[in-house]
Amino acid sequence: MTEPSDDIAYAEAVTELEGILTALEDDDIDVDALASKVERAAHLITVCRDRISAAKVQVEQVVSDLDAQPLPEDPE
Repeated sequence: MTEPSDDIAYAEAVTELEGILTALEDDDIDVDALASKVERAAHLITVCRDRISAAKVQVEQVVSDLDAQPLPEDPE
């Protein structure tokens, strides 16, 4: 298993989370592996939440900047 890293892309984190979920659904999972997989999943969820929060802030800033721009006047 790879070391936790904050530079993992959001899509990669989601894919890895899906893989962990599949492994956790397997009844034959080793208890030691279970603990490390759950720990990794928790880290990936935190990374994903942080990315979503950052994207939300960026979108809100863009919308705010657009709202601050004056509307073009209608030519008559």
